Amino acid sequence: MAMEFSASIKLNDNMARTSSFMKFRLTLFFGFFFVAIFGVFIITSVLQVNSVTRYVCSQLAMPPVHRVEELIGGDDLDDFLELTVTLDDSSDYYIKTQKRMLEIKNEFGVQYLYTMISMSDTVYRYIIDGSSTPDDEENFSPIGTDEDVSDYEETFFTTVRTGTSLLGGIDHTELWGNVISAYAPIRNHDGEVIGIIGCDLDADPIIEWIRLQVLWQLGVVAVFIIAGAVVYIGLLRRINGLVMYEKES
Repeated sequence: MAMEFSASIKLNDNMARTSSFMKFRLTLFFGFFFVAIFGVFIITSVLQVNSVTRYVCSQLAMPPVHRVEELIGGDDLDDFLELTVTLDDSSDYYIKTQKRMLEIKNEFGVQYLYTMISMSDTVYRYIIDGSSTPDDEENFSPIGTDEDVSDYEETFFTTVRTGTSLLGGIDHTELWGNVISAYAPIRNHDGEVIGIIGCDLDADPIIEWIRLQVLWQLGVVAVFIIAGAVVYIGLLRRINGLVMYEKES
């Protein structure tokens, strides 16, 4: 009788250890499962916000830059080069081109669209600004206005240095929020880069839209995690039930 009682205790101990080990493995598995899902979601969300924002902005910011390239280049290049010297804002060419640039700006819904020529490494002069009408003192830069560009993003200077059209990164400013800029070089007849076409796009609405999509995805992930937790709890209860059944029998 004593031997049977001792064997029963030993069996119960073994079952308890087996149950604890199974619970540990199950907890470890589901813990890793939850952390992996959440980690993958965070990484992909960050990559998605950056990549999708840049892609959408490139589709909105680069086309107006290329349109202005066509507008001031070709047969009209001489008129533009002359304007950089005369700075005559009453000329037919200036009035016509400024109006057309404003139309392009409004067509694509960008924030600013302008042309500048280099006066020095860090000072550029506005020639034609299509960001607004000339009577808009806040958003319009009159012809001949010099701008210190020393704190502009590196993409600005890379465009001038390499002579290639480029899209900048997301630049956060306290004044304008999140902005993405596109640039294209302005060349003279010798192919020398003498200035730049700039386009600034308000990225906040795009980022906000993407964040809403990310929140929706977070909801889907939460559903999977809750479902996993329900399965985990159910399995634990099943293990406990089997242990109790074996003890009773």
